[in-house]
Amino acid sequence: MDSLALRISHCAPEQRQEASPTGFVQLEQGVSRAILLVPSEIDPARRYPLITVLHGAGRQDELLSHAYRDEPDRRGALFLIPRSRAMTWDLIVGGERVDLNFLEYAYDLIWRRYPVDAGRTALLGFSDGASYALSVGLSNPQLFSAIMGWAAGFRVVDAAAIASGSPRPRILLEYGTHDPLFPFEQIALPMRAELEALGYDLEFRVDEGGKHWPSGDFQREALDWFLGRGAED
Repeated sequence: MDSLALRISHCAPEQRQEASPTGFVQLEQGVSRAILLVPSEIDPARRYPLITVLHGAGRQDELLSHAYRDEPDRRGALFLIPRSRAMTWDLIVGGERVDLNFLEYAYDLIWRRYPVDAGRTALLGFSDGASYALSVGLSNPQLFSAIMGWAAGFRVVDAAAIASGSPRPRILLEYGTHDPLFPFEQIALPMRAELEALGYDLEFRVDEGGKHWPSGDFQREALDWFLGRGAED
């Protein structure tokens, strides 16, 4: 892959006569697809956070769409849940940047159709999706204000993609202490040390006894951390 840069910039919504769809909205470009979860009512005077939820290897996008189905109304936010073209993300399988290209298409479409808060756009990922969230988010800090990951195995930063003067996203990571795939001592602790040494604003959480499956509280706590508890009220 030649670059992790997302070659887009945020734009204001277009003036349209018809209202943009709410609820479960399907986005497609060729064989690439995603579900956009939208609050049941959109106030054009508001600006809505946008959270992209990235599945792990095996493409659990349908499971995630079900898990997050109530969050748009509860949180007052948009949730984009894309499906990787292969069984995991393009950065991991190598070759062309098919998933990044689709994210460019999806973000441009969402920005032109919905009032998105450019200052509250985040990536949230699980396992391979957490590694992808870290890599894409750190490489595009002009687009993402926060990164949330459960069991990120690695990170790749495309320094050439980072716009001059971009603020650094804040980061939340969680790991299980008994993860057999990503051993805590070999993966989690070095990741924390590297990010802290680079000066990132990192919140590092430990799921005592947790294995390679998110703790039951991760979804709620990650969204609380990003959006603030008041967003639920």
